[in-house]
Amino acid sequence: MRLHRFYVSQPLGEEVVIEDVSKIKQWIKVFRYSVGDFVILFNGDSNDYTYSIDSVSDKKCSLVLHKKLPSYIPSRKINLYLSVIKKDNFELVVQKATELGVTAIIPIISERSEKKNLNDDRLHKIAMEAGEQCGRGDIPTISPILSLSKALEVIPTADRSIFLQINGTPFNDKVLQEKIRSSSNLNLFIGPEGGWSDDEEILFSKYNISSVSLGNTVLRAETAAIATCSLFCL
Repeated sequence: MRLHRFYVSQPLGEEVVIEDVSKIKQWIKVFRYSVGDFVILFNGDSNDYTYSIDSVSDKKCSLVLHKKLPSYIPSRKINLYLSVIKKDNFELVVQKATELGVTAIIPIISERSEKKNLNDDRLHKIAMEAGEQCGRGDIPTISPILSLSKALEVIPTADRSIFLQINGTPFNDKVLQEKIRSSSNLNLFIGPEGGWSDDEEILFSKYNISSVSLGNTVLRAETAAIATCSLFCL
């Protein structure tokens, strides 16, 4: 029987006490767990911990370690800088980027951004549930919203960065692919519906950030983000 995985933010060892009431409620009411049942927990330390339930109440659950196995954490550091788009579309990207192995998601405000805010708690929950489902051993961080100019100011100079633009260097360019594949730290910038403005493209040039094209069609922002993550993460 396939065991369900759950992310927790606390240290994990031989014995663990869970006091997250919402998680315990899910275990009891949804999964019908009781004493003797097994669960898998992970907290980003590169391991999956399988526990048996020793005791459980509405407010507390005591677990005893059964076995510990290495979990998968992506080896490349890939940061997705995504212009704030419609709520449902941004949430879809967070889910898929988590499954594909993105390290961090940084929402940005660009000149053509129509939406200016996001629900941080909901985005974190979506990333957590996607990480639990897909089997990766960590959860991507989701940063507060930054302006594009501020985001460019704080990116490490050692990282390789690219921005998606329909007139950029074709992705199938062999030299470009080699540079991207050899980069352990990669920053991906995806614009809003309507694309980057001329001033923003000049700003990217100022920071020596290259443009990349995925083809000749205009992609929706969420499509562009997921497609780019698929190409560069896997």
